[in-house]
Amino acid sequence: MSTENSEYKAKLRDRVEVTHPEKLYSIQDSDGSQIPYDLANGRQLFNHYRHRMTNYDQVLDDLRAEQQGNITGRQEKQIAIAAAEHILEEYRNEHVKVIQDSQKKGQFIKGLFQRFGVGTASALTQMLDSWSEKIKEISHLESSQRSLQTWNDIYRVQKVLVINLLEQEEVSEEVRAKVAQLYKTRSTRESVTLGANLLNWKESEILKLLKRKDAIRYTKLSGGKNEDG
Repeated sequence: MSTENSEYKAKLRDRVEVTHPEKLYSIQDSDGSQIPYDLANGRQLFNHYRHRMTNYDQVLDDLRAEQQGNITGRQEKQIAIAAAEHILEEYRNEHVKVIQDSQKKGQFIKGLFQRFGVGTASALTQMLDSWSEKIKEISHLESSQRSLQTWNDIYRVQKVLVINLLEQEEVSEEVRAKVAQLYKTRSTRESVTLGANLLNWKESEILKLLKRKDAIRYTKLSGGKNEDG
């Protein structure tokens, strides 16, 4: 085979290129009807790829125009080979992507197995499900904590305003001292006991009053051991 002949073949092949790579998995017959990818045979695949994915037909038409309608079988063969080579490269690139993605996923799952100390997919799934539930619980607790913080902030502001209001209204020092004493309590039970002493009420009466007025949101009135904000 002469060098000149080899160069000519190379030039012919260089004219062929992939024009529609997105049609790699969208197989059509000569009439444009869709063919299921997993059911298409080799001839249907090759005809689709060279005619619809590459500029195979355009290159042949250009050659005919350049050569007054004459085109040899060898020329057509070289163009068909070039189209096939481009198609195989597209397949190769797709497979490389799939392999790399599979390897990454495999390494990730392997890392999860090692991190959680499990050896099967089912055990890993159960572990992830349990963590999902724990994350939901943590989210709920964080939300409750934010609500409690807001309530505590409101309580502190009210405390300051009430004490200042009593002073501005020239309420007696004795009453203001009792109010301040109530604010210093640090538990529901302590507050109820002190309130009963100051008001000369029964503790049960104060508990009923608090429940009816919805005065305590974050403590159990019957517990007596929870700390208030």
